[in-house]
Amino acid sequence: MPKLHVYVDETGDRGLSPAASTFFAMTALMVPEEDDWTVRHAAGGLRAVINTPKPLHWVNHFSAKHAARRTWAATTLAQMPSARVVHVIAPKNAVLQKFPGLHDTSRFYNFTAKWLLERVAYAAAQWPGGPRYANVRLGHVRGMDHAATASYLDRVRRGLYDNYAVPWHHIRWPPTWVGTALDGIQLADIHAGMLNVALTGAINDEACAENLLLCKHQLYRTATGNLLGYGVKVLGPSTFVTDRCWWKKWSVA
Repeated sequence: MPKLHVYVDETGDRGLSPAASTFFAMTALMVPEEDDWTVRHAAGGLRAVINTPKPLHWVNHFSAKHAARRTWAATTLAQMPSARVVHVIAPKNAVLQKFPGLHDTSRFYNFTAKWLLERVAYAAAQWPGGPRYANVRLGHVRGMDHAATASYLDRVRRGLYDNYAVPWHHIRWPPTWVGTALDGIQLADIHAGMLNVALTGAINDEACAENLLLCKHQLYRTATGNLLGYGVKVLGPSTFVTDRCWWKKWSVA
């Protein structure tokens, strides 16, 4: 079965204190193995343009004072022809009201990762041109017990928590956690950063999503064209995203 390379990074604050951000999100960048060269091409090109030998990082290299760099990054990512993106967005208040046990930061992370990997499994099973076998690599998170996360995800995969069918056999097991030296993780971080800017902007501010909109055609959709719940999954009321003025533009390929 052909392979699918999947790179995952996150945005938002995992902290659950009142001072923390209102949401946490995980983003997966999915690229067919034969087109993985576009990952290296995009990451290497951006590093050359901004003149840095270090791994690309949204906060360090694409801050608000570097508006032009943000546009360069979005344009570069948008030109990766076969790439697809999944965002799982967890508004903290809504999730914690429904699942009080997730006040533990690690459990909140694990819960979000579970929903993301489900979406990756669906995408791999329904990939255009035929099913794929996904090799999933997630960005390492400081202070997180990734072995415990892998153990939890394995229990999910074996059906110990949920009764609905997920094509887990389309994901190479177990997923792995890697550092930022991997080009795909750097690009996933940029996708996540653009999402963060859009979701932290005012609900009626379309400008905050201008770079995110450049990559809207890459959002994963099912064969029948469904986006919400697949390429964009909100854990809680979908209005957290769909009430924003830019949603209608973002949801149209």
